[in-house]
Amino acid sequence: EKLPVNDQYELSKIYKPHFNVGGDYLDYIKFDKNKFAFCIADISGKGVAAALLMANFQAIIQGLIFQYRDLETFVFALNQSVFRITKSDKYITFFIAEIDVSTMKLRYINAGHYPPVLYQNGETRRLDKGCTIIGAFEKLPHIEEEELDLEHNSMILSFTDGLVDLRNELGDYFEDEKIEKFIKTNSNESAEAFNSLLLSEIDQFKGAQSYPDDIAILTCKVL
Repeated sequence: EKLPVNDQYELSKIYKPHFNVGGDYLDYIKFDKNKFAFCIADISGKGVAAALLMANFQAIIQGLIFQYRDLETFVFALNQSVFRITKSDKYITFFIAEIDVSTMKLRYINAGHYPPVLYQNGETRRLDKGCTIIGAFEKLPHIEEEELDLEHNSMILSFTDGLVDLRNELGDYFEDEKIEKFIKTNSNESAEAFNSLLLSEIDQFKGAQSYPDDIAILTCKVL
């Protein structure tokens, strides 16, 4: 219900389901004082069926994340557990990042998810290394984990594709260029203030248009 805000890092979320319930998923896992993980996922489909799979998915993640401490093994096991449920009828795009604030290291795997944006030192970078989607294949053929150095006051913006699928009354999309420009302009804000400004920007952009899909946004700021 409440994401952490402390003197080392801040997390804040936005969640707008297309219906009353949705299949987008956000989570935060604390390992110790200095190390934590966050993840975001988008389950194929909408409504109750997607929400039920999402609830199962959350339980699987919580059961596996402390069992396998390296991300590659964790994602491999996660895929096998989900495949036993979905039998490839449904699939999940998934992004998980692990951050150690004592070493300022970021490790992540992107399983077919819309690439989050890392912003630091005035530059944006897409976090797109990883593997294919979760639940579509019995075994993932290839998993690539990337490790990056983090700078202080860096920001990671992760979101589901409902954000970039959003259109205004002229038919324009809330595209990557707009997202990156927004991060550069507002990166000095706290995670909570950043998301408040982003939500205002989204509402102003879409005008009277409805949300075409679930939208989940998770903002992480490393102080």
